[in-house]
Amino acid sequence: MQLNVADLVFHQQLGRLLDGVDNAAFWQGLAAFLRERLSFDTWVAVLFRQEAPPWVLADHAANYAADDLFADYRRGLYLLDPFYGFALKRPAAGVYRLDEVAPDRFRETEYFRRYFSRNVVADEIQFLQVLPEGVLSLSLGSKRRFSEQELGVCNLFAPWLLPLSRLAARLDEGLRQPAANAGRQSRRQLEEALHAQGSSPLTKREVALLILGGHSTKGVARELGISLETAKVHRRHLYAKLGVSSQAALFLLLAGIQA
Repeated sequence: MQLNVADLVFHQQLGRLLDGVDNAAFWQGLAAFLRERLSFDTWVAVLFRQEAPPWVLADHAANYAADDLFADYRRGLYLLDPFYGFALKRPAAGVYRLDEVAPDRFRETEYFRRYFSRNVVADEIQFLQVLPEGVLSLSLGSKRRFSEQELGVCNLFAPWLLPLSRLAARLDEGLRQPAANAGRQSRRQLEEALHAQGSSPLTKREVALLILGGHSTKGVARELGISLETAKVHRRHLYAKLGVSSQAALFLLLAGIQA
């Protein structure tokens, strides 16, 4: 077998990652390793959990930009994240791109305009895998669209990156801590807001989240397994109960309870 200098450097760096898998600086090291092979602007390693905010294992300092956008995400905007909803379906381990998981009208939502376009901007790739505690994600965000070559690099690295990051997560003592009761607060607040308007919390909550996440009426029907006409009725009743007439107004109304 013939190796060149670049191959030797690659394996040396990979060896250092393996050696530091139980170190607190592992995720920063992994991000630095990836940054030499593809371009991205932000990164975060999180555990997506059912009925609880994402557990942040490590993240890039740029996530704490003006207005503390990432803090808003953890307080409740994660409910509108297409990757969060996709992760809860417990997909097969692998590399996923934003366009693969986002609803048909995601880029038209207030969530995209007010949060995603300011924090991630253009494109996102996530390495996802199911763990007993939830779904582990390593997210890479970019101000431009990832190239097919960069996506190929991610898929090339996935066979070793996924098990290595899984091991790092399992060695993280924080991951073994029980979820705080406050973890369900965002959904509870949404239910209370709907209930206060005389709305049935369960169905209306799901409809509201789907609409805010960028699903068209057809998308709502598909996700809930109901007819198109029933979805239209749910949407019409939701808007009437809350006194709004658009998805943008719905976002502004419910965003007020996220702070």
